[in-house]
Amino acid sequence: MIEVIFFKDSPKIISVRLKPAWPIELRSETSPVKMALAEVFNRIGGLLERFAKEAAIGVPPLLAVWHVESAGARFRRNRPILRFEIHKLFEFWGKDNQTLFDRHFQFGGRAGVAGKPWEQHRLRNGPAADWTRFHGDQHTEYEVFHFASRLVGREPACRSASFGGPQIIGFNHGVIGYASAVALFEAFARSERWQVCGFFDFCRAKGLLEAIKQQQWLAFATTYNGAGNAASYQARLIEALGEAEIILAGHTTAAPSPAA
Repeated sequence: MIEVIFFKDSPKIISVRLKPAWPIELRSETSPVKMALAEVFNRIGGLLERFAKEAAIGVPPLLAVWHVESAGARFRRNRPILRFEIHKLFEFWGKDNQTLFDRHFQFGGRAGVAGKPWEQHRLRNGPAADWTRFHGDQHTEYEVFHFASRLVGREPACRSASFGGPQIIGFNHGVIGYASAVALFEAFARSERWQVCGFFDFCRAKGLLEAIKQQQWLAFATTYNGAGNAASYQARLIEALGEAEIILAGHTTAAPSPAA
């Protein structure tokens, strides 16, 4: 059996600074996509350059993929972006505690609620409270996450939420080298480095690094984003790659410097 060394545990990865040695400077009238790509590169470009060497993939495809899949989200220490998936909480905890689950949580396809399981997510704090939606606002997402953590425990709650720029769901913790969903959440909360490593560990585990290298965007998007959204993501990846190639053309890079 071949032992997998995760990117997050590789000395070549963890010794590299996040930021590139030479940042990109763009004029203010540059297109929003180029500006967003430059902002990402100036934040994590040093790490992307190391990944490019390790995986024998150009920097522009890596930059384009991270930009699209993270939706350009900026890192916020101790509060990574999350989406709490109530239908996953039912799978990991609610099916064994249905009365208590139905008192507080709703999702499509259960208890008379219309829609698919990933739709119609609602919470109420008590039997007399109103059912409220919460997706789309990080403050309310965290309120629901903390409520669930108190009610069912941190591990089931973390297994039921997706975290960070790449939105890796907690139950995939083992795929990217973490012993628990809580450990994944805590790492993603500490540094954007671990979010980037987690994303590329996930891509490697799912056979997607080769798709990135060959720029097989439909195949990549089908696996990462689902068949229903693949065409849309393919178009966004192609656009982002074109813009990334432009801003990185002739860009001078120095050897990665040790992490601070």
